[in-house]
Amino acid sequence: MLFLVGAGLSEGGLTDEAHELLKRSDVKVYAEKYTGWFGDRIPEMEKRLGKTLTVLDRSGLEDNITDLIVMAAKSDIAVLVPGDPLVATTHKIAFIEAKKAGVKIHVIHASSIVGAAMGESGLDFYRFGQICTIPAWSEHYKPVSFYETIEKNLNHNQHSILLLDYDPKVGSIQPAYAADLLSQAEKKYKKGIIKPSTKLIIIHNLSLPGEQKLIMGLDAAKTLRMDEGPTIMILPAKMTEIEQESTAAMLGA
Repeated sequence: MLFLVGAGLSEGGLTDEAHELLKRSDVKVYAEKYTGWFGDRIPEMEKRLGKTLTVLDRSGLEDNITDLIVMAAKSDIAVLVPGDPLVATTHKIAFIEAKKAGVKIHVIHASSIVGAAMGESGLDFYRFGQICTIPAWSEHYKPVSFYETIEKNLNHNQHSILLLDYDPKVGSIQPAYAADLLSQAEKKYKKGIIKPSTKLIIIHNLSLPGEQKLIMGLDAAKTLRMDEGPTIMILPAKMTEIEQESTAAMLGA
């Protein structure tokens, strides 16, 4: 059987069900660090589970999905996922391929940074629109289509979750860099939806040491420097009165 196991956001993120499964001597455990942030949690998990975890990077995960499924047809294989399984497309593909191969699959859920950040922001869940990603630019790759998603959300008075491009070695790109890319996108589209005063909610290292929850204007965010770790940004639409009160309470705004 193939198990997709959520590790949650912090050291205590494993459920009792997950902990008991991963401790079993007959279960081979892989920890994938491509889709989310484990930081230095893996050695501690190995100590708690009493076994060595095989770490998978992007190529180890995506290129070897078929091999993992073949192994899962003969024995129990667990893939430990940062946050919650089935949020990332990579894990959905694993689920689909296992089903196609007739391999049994079981998912053990845990906290997701997206859902947790929505709650911690103080904003109402039902007012969030489509999620988009702000990718790191390179010489020949400078996408700004995230602007169109933000515009569509704002036109419907919906908040925008901005996922920041992720590097397994250091975590998310810096909020300052993402804020600058938002300004670059505004220069291209020239629709006036991204302004120096545009508010951004920045949630960093949620449930981890060094957790920070901030709300600030775009220009202020351009000077912000975070330690390594996962970061989510939220661009709020017009907030309701209760959202303003909740945001002030949760973010100290």
